[in-house]
Amino acid sequence: MATMAMDQSGQFLATPLLSGADDEVRRTLFGYLVETPVAAGTALLAQDRINDKLWFVADGSVVVERKQPDGRVDVLASFSGPAIYGTTTFFRNSSPSATIRASSDLTAWTLDHRAHAQIRREQPRLGEILALEIVRVLSERFDLMDGRLSQLMAEHEDGRPRANEWASFRNRLFEETSL
Repeated sequence: MATMAMDQSGQFLATPLLSGADDEVRRTLFGYLVETPVAAGTALLAQDRINDKLWFVADGSVVVERKQPDGRVDVLASFSGPAIYGTTTFFRNSSPSATIRASSDLTAWTLDHRAHAQIRREQPRLGEILALEIVRVLSERFDLMDGRLSQLMAEHEDGRPRANEWASFRNRLFEETSL
């Protein structure tokens, strides 16, 4: 278990990350995290490189960028902390389809696979709370994506067929288990 000074844990505890957990559970999680200073411009997650960490960001901001085959880099979104990044690729052991880059200096902590397995073995309540937080984060991001795609399709004159296509795909997401 990584150990951190209590003043650093205070900053982590002051964030709304794991808002459903009491301070004792949040302090326990903090004991498994590794402080990771991140300077502006540094990639937390890199497109097409396997991700092996969950990133807990207390403050600061990031941009989500995707490098296109022609070398062009598109900025897809920007976010400010507090937030958790790496949620889908950490649990699927896959590489992200975009890069998440710090656009300011960040206060961040990471959780690797070894520590996550240790939490699940030694702290099942904490493991459950962490899993619920990840589900909450992913649900919020899915809703954000759904709303933005629906808005973009509605803005196009010929968007009606595309909007119907998106609605059909959304139905398949929730009805079919083998997508």
